[in-house]
Amino acid sequence: MADKALSWEEVKEKLFTNLDLSKEKWFHYKMLLLVGGGVFVDAYNTVVLTPVLGQLKSIFHLAAFLVTAIGVAVVIGTGIGALISGYLVDKIGRKTMFIIDLVFFVIIAGISAFSLNGYMLFALRLLVGIGVGLDYPISSSYLSEFVPIKSRGKFMAYDILFYPLGALAAILVGYWLLAVGGLDAWRFAVASAIIPAALVAVARLGSPESPRWLLEQNRVDDAITVVENVIERPLSDQEKSMIRSTKPEKVKNTYYKELLTKFSKNSAFIAIYYTGYQIAFVAAGVLSSLFATSLSIPVETASALFWIENIIAILIIAYTIDRFGRKPMANIGWIGSILAFLALIFIPSTVGKIALLAIYSLLALFLNFQGGLHLDLSAELAPTRIRGTMEGWKQGVSRIIAASFSTAIFPFMTFHDSLYVMLAAAIVAFVATIVMMPETKGKSLEQLWK
Repeated sequence: MADKALSWEEVKEKLFTNLDLSKEKWFHYKMLLLVGGGVFVDAYNTVVLTPVLGQLKSIFHLAAFLVTAIGVAVVIGTGIGALISGYLVDKIGRKTMFIIDLVFFVIIAGISAFSLNGYMLFALRLLVGIGVGLDYPISSSYLSEFVPIKSRGKFMAYDILFYPLGALAAILVGYWLLAVGGLDAWRFAVASAIIPAALVAVARLGSPESPRWLLEQNRVDDAITVVENVIERPLSDQEKSMIRSTKPEKVKNTYYKELLTKFSKNSAFIAIYYTGYQIAFVAAGVLSSLFATSLSIPVETASALFWIENIIAILIIAYTIDRFGRKPMANIGWIGSILAFLALIFIPSTVGKIALLAIYSLLALFLNFQGGLHLDLSAELAPTRIRGTMEGWKQGVSRIIAASFSTAIFPFMTFHDSLYVMLAAAIVAFVATIVMMPETKGKSLEQLWK
């Protein structure tokens, strides 16, 4: 008697249960390093100019607006790149974009070190950001489609852990170059980003394509091969026969149109949630030197402290996300952030530098709970065919809005008034989390979208 043909959803479950229920392997950690390398490059580029912004202002005689614009140019570019890449990652595959984005970045980063004025540097830093932004939709899609269910949240948190590591590296290198590089310190700082990007690009050669994306393209044999390589054993002939005999389900993918109509609630939530985080994150972290100056606390101490607290927050999330769920940890992070903003607003600056540093430290800690959560959320809030598009939407919208605040709104406000704006952004994101955020703990990517 012939085996009963499986439905397309049953094929997905049959094939990918092998990945979802597998034990953690070296392969998963290797993929984490390769994907996290792109996040490291993003952070390094976003932050490396922070120590030398003052030098740039002096050398090129820049207005305050242009100094801030250069400081956040990579953030804006990352948003643009992510919007483009989300579509491309879903259209042409995870593996192809995995290499292209960093090659583009290396070329532009090299050219930007030879900028002749502030406007040229801004334009090239914008292009650098586009190269970096191409990588983000890969991070959430690629890694989440390989790792086991029980540790998916942990791996996605560890992925974003490369951001504060990259930022800390950039801070250390930037201040060192400022001390030894003379008037060309900023050029060396920009060019130094080529090194980690080139290393990651070479290491990524030979990476497998996502089996979930392959199956969406009806490349069944290729998907089976990748799964067998990951689980380190062959599927049975019966399993393969059942999988191959199933007629694929044809679903027309209209990318952003589908995302913003069929998945409008999740799209709205992730945009509000991550924009709230990014508005405060860019102001308090990426522009930490300006934030610290406004608080009259040591710049180098505040910069390092922010990224150290970022690491601690992400490690907390990595340990708790698969135990307690996504939503409870997000709520704790928002509550802590809101209380820290209120303290900065209403506690007088005369309390002293140590007290202000302590409050700033708590802000960095609780705010960055969202830093540890967001890649996992976007990976789980859309099906495979538009998973990259969802991440591109999240990064693009939020980063462009946040950078706009930092360049076109905050510079024309007093620092104290800008704290109210950051507080309001956190409160709106907190309300959206309570009302709109689904809990996805313990479910496979296929179970979320049956």
